[in-house]
Amino acid sequence: MVLVGLVFPYQLQLPIAYSRGFWVRCENTRQWEILSSNLHGPKRNMEFNDVLLRYEALSGEVDEAIRLVLHAGRYILGPSVRAFEQEFAKYCGASEGVGVGSGTDALSIALRALGVGKGDEVLVPAVSAAASAMAVVLAGAKPVFVDISAEDFNMDPGQAGERVTGRTRAVVPVHLYGMPAQLEKIAQFGIPIVEDAAQAHGSKSHWGICGSFGAASAFSFYPTKNSGAYGDGGLIVTSNPEVAARSRLLRNYGQQENYCSDTLGQNSRLDELHAAVLRIQLRMLEEWNRSRQKVAARYRAAFRELPLGVQAETGASNGHLFVVTTPERDALRLHLASRGVPTAIHYPVSLNRQKAFREFDPKPCPKAELLCSRVLSLPIHPYLPDNEVNRVIESVHSFFN
Repeated sequence: MVLVGLVFPYQLQLPIAYSRGFWVRCENTRQWEILSSNLHGPKRNMEFNDVLLRYEALSGEVDEAIRLVLHAGRYILGPSVRAFEQEFAKYCGASEGVGVGSGTDALSIALRALGVGKGDEVLVPAVSAAASAMAVVLAGAKPVFVDISAEDFNMDPGQAGERVTGRTRAVVPVHLYGMPAQLEKIAQFGIPIVEDAAQAHGSKSHWGICGSFGAASAFSFYPTKNSGAYGDGGLIVTSNPEVAARSRLLRNYGQQENYCSDTLGQNSRLDELHAAVLRIQLRMLEEWNRSRQKVAARYRAAFRELPLGVQAETGASNGHLFVVTTPERDALRLHLASRGVPTAIHYPVSLNRQKAFREFDPKPCPKAELLCSRVLSLPIHPYLPDNEVNRVIESVHSFFN
């Protein structure tokens, strides 16, 4: 963010900072100190994903929402959860939302709600967080790993077709780093799709917004997501009322009435406090995504002539992560660290090579394995100041020069 001015309203006597297209009123001294630190240059380390500043920008609303929930005395499956379920489902172009305890649970419960269980196989891309495959195992099925496209880093539809068997019950395409997967091509196999949209809040493709295409979709609200709670949280969105009803049953001990379980369920419920906060963040999500997209566009333009690979654009990514690829990944990372630029690796080992999944006898996924040896994630978030974006770009250029 760049502060272009500070205003002190006569009556409020509160500073207001203009940040990436919107005004932020400073509710406390701590927030003003963080925001104003960019006026004359950074006074703190560059952040890879600045979740603290996101809170500071909304602290007045967030604190009040938490206070209201605490004073209402309804903490489990209360009015904030119901309202957020409806609002987020509408945002995704779906008719129903079911709040659960995490993105992992959103995937596993959605799969179970679709009838996936013991003896079934589910296709999963070989590059993702381990949760994408572990959710399949939690549902009782076997994950079958599919190699990725070398261009967009998402599930390769061609190989997905090759790995379909008579036991394949579902496919879980991941919108990796926020980039939409090739769902229309994957849908041609006639297998139910459960979108792993954990990184894709607000990402869009020509077929619609992520979360609107599959039989069900799973979102995560881990704190570093584009919309993140202050702890774990997840949501299933679907336009199938039967899937929604089954998911609600499974998330709450299989109960329709208290203490009377109709089926084997679990305890996985989105907290009322988290839902209240996420309702506030949902109003900011499009603005935050645009800020991320502006940073991503600057990176793409700046690195166009460098020997770096970038993810092919299959739609409008929400800018969750900006990932470059290079055979010199480790040396580049050390160079950036020496210049105060934080980085991360998403992900260092493809899922088919991880010890946890050896029992499923995964087949080789050479493109995934090569990608994981080369990926490097650069800083990107809604409050990344222009001077820090410049520093990232200059530091990357200095390595190759």
